[in-house]
Amino acid sequence: MRRRALVTTLLLSAGFGASAADDKSEAGKKALEQSCQLCHSLRLVESQRLSAAAWQKEVDKMIGWGTVVQDRQILVDYLSQHYSNTMPPAAPVMSANSE
Repeated sequence: MRRRALVTTLLLSAGFGASAADDKSEAGKKALEQSCQLCHSLRLVESQRLSAAAWQKEVDKMIGWGTVVQDRQILVDYLSQHYSNTMPPAAPVMSANSE
């Protein structure tokens, strides 16, 4: 009986951890859309592959140029996780009539 309770507790806590990670990822995506898209397309951001330090510098540069970022760390964490320099390059976007 104790073992079952322990397993149930572990499974529930793992589910809550995933939910928190999902919430943080959603918050990061929302920050990206709100902060970056005002000046340029998201394709520009999504095509980049930078280290965490480089993303920090890039976000700080954009803040210096006037963009409003509600939570800098959430945005930097999201960019570092989804557009890291350890990820493969983004696939090129082709127009519908390219050959």
